[in-house]
Amino acid sequence: MPLVDGGRSEGPAALETTIIRPTRAASDQESRWLVRIGSIGAILGAAAAGVGNVLHPVTPRDDDHGVAHVIASSDWWTLIHLIIIGGLVSMLLGLVGLRHALSRDGLVGALTRIGLLAAAIGTVMGVVTLILDGVAAKQLAEAWEAATGSEKEMALRIVTANETMNFALAGMFNVTFAGFPFIAFGLAVARAGRFPAWLGWLALAAGVGSLAAGLTQALTGRPTVASLILTIIGPTVIALWMLVIGVLMYRRSTRGEFAHDPA
Repeated sequence: MPLVDGGRSEGPAALETTIIRPTRAASDQESRWLVRIGSIGAILGAAAAGVGNVLHPVTPRDDDHGVAHVIASSDWWTLIHLIIIGGLVSMLLGLVGLRHALSRDGLVGALTRIGLLAAAIGTVMGVVTLILDGVAAKQLAEAWEAATGSEKEMALRIVTANETMNFALAGMFNVTFAGFPFIAFGLAVARAGRFPAWLGWLALAAGVGSLAAGLTQALTGRPTVASLILTIIGPTVIALWMLVIGVLMYRRSTRGEFAHDPA
C-alpha cells in the first residue's frame, strides 16, 4: 500500500484530496471555458451566417447565363462566402460548448456526441461547398464573361458543371450539418432540462426541415420550390437558435453553471 509522509497509509480520504478533487476542479474549469468560448462562437457564428445569407446575391432558376452573370458581376461574392465559412466554423465551436453545457452521461451525452460528430463532417462539407461556390465559381464566371466566340459557350458549360457539383454538395451539407446535428442536439436540449425544452423542440423541427431539404435536393438533382423554401426556413431558424442558445450559455458560464459528470 502506498505511504505518505510519516509512514501513514494513503487511504480513500487522502486519495480524494490529492487526486480526485484537483482533477475534477481542472475538468470543471475546462468545461466552463469551453462553454464560454462556445457561447461566443455560437453568437458570432449566427451573426456571420445571418449577414452572409442576407447579403448573398439571388441567382435566377433555370437560367445558366443569368447565374453566370450574377456571379461575375458581384464585387462581394467571394467575401460573402468567406464570411459564411467563418460563421459555419464558429457555430461548430458553439456546438462543442453546448455539449459541455449539457450532461455528457446517458442518452443526452450520446445524442450530443453523435450530433457533434455529424456537425464536424457537415462543417467540412460546408467549407468545400462554399469554396466551390464562392471562389471557384467566381473565377469561372469571370472567365466566361471575358471569353468570346465558341470559347464563351464552353466556359458557360464549365460554370454550369461547377454549379451542379455545388448543388449536390449543398444537399449533403444540409443533411450533415443543418439536419442530423440539430435533430440530435434538439433532443438532447429538450431532455436535459438545463435550457427551456421548447428550444430543443425548435432545433429538432429545424433539423428535420433541413434534412428534408437536403434529401429533396439529392433526389431531384435540381432546385425545387419545396427545397428552396426549406433551405430558407431551416438555416434562418438554426441561426436564430444558435444566437439564443449562445446568449444563454454565456450567462451560465459567467455564473459558474455548467454540466458536471461524476468522476
